[in-house]
Parts: sequence; C-alpha cells; structure tokens
Amino acid sequence: KRSYLLLGNLNSIVFDYCARQKINTTSFTLFLLEQLPIVPPERYERECFGLKTAAEILRAAVLELTYTAHDMAPLARNMGHVSEGGEVLPPFPWDEARRLHLRAKLDALFFHLYGVTSRDDVRYIYSTFPIVERQDRDAYGCYRSLELCLAYMNALAAEQPDAVVEG
Repeated sequence: KRSYLLLGNLNSIVFDYCARQKINTTSFTLFLLEQLPIVPPERYERECFGLKTAAEILRAAVLELTYTAHDMAPLARNMGHVSEGGEVLPPFPWDEARRLHLRAKLDALFFHLYGVTSRDDVRYIYSTFPIVERQDRDAYGCYRSLELCLAYMNALAAEQPDAVVEG
C-alpha cells in the first residue's frame, strides 16, 4: 500500500544525484541500493506542509504521474483510487505541462526531506543534469525544471502544498 513512497523517492532528482555520487559503474545491484540514502517510510507521516503530510503530497503526485493508462489499474486500486462502489477510477490524461509541475513539486518535497534547503545547493545539483537542462532550454528557453522546483520549494516552505505555480 505504501510502495508509492519508495517509487517517488527513487525517481527524485536528489536521489539520482546521490546515487551518481556513490556509484561509478554501469551495473546497479541490490547491494548498492542498500547503501543509498532512502527516506524512511515513517518520516513521510511526520513531515507536514500546512495541513498535508509529505505522504499525502507524494501519494497524489505519484498516482497522477503513474496511472496514465488502464493497464496500471492494479496500482491505482492499491493506492485507493476507487469510486465509492469500489471501481477503479479512470486514468489521468497525459499532460506534459502538468507532469513537469508534478515532478518539480516532488523534487521540491524530496529536497526538503533530504535536508537540502539551500537554493544554491539545489541549483548545483540541477547543474549536474546537463541533458535535462538542454532539453528544458530547447523546449522552454530556460531551465524550467529548476525554476519550478525552486518555486515549489518556496510554496512548501510557506506551508502551501496546493499552491499553483505559474508557468
């Protein structure tokens, strides 16, 4: 039921950065995974942003990012995305702009959970992803992923987890 916590964690940019600092090979083993810093499950319930826990924020975003086709219905059911009658609700539409925002919000959340609150540190970590930066600059004319992440970090720090960031 809480696999979404690990799914979100493993897909965060800060986890990717940590993994790249630790791993200097092309093979990834369970032994290596066990050495990486993964946020403990109980921490997601303790960390609150306004009226929402980190777990609630993460659940909603992971569900929307993952459940985009009917073949993912078992995951949606497992995450409680069902009607009052117990039927799995329809998948979320694939919307690139919305997905960019959701990923940025999750990255902002994980920077907080990892204790990376310095905006300069966040900028540095993002600078180590040149392919993402190039793709963003080609598509948006700026490093949009970074800008959105910083904006969502500000929203979470202001205890406004449901804030809609422009862009």
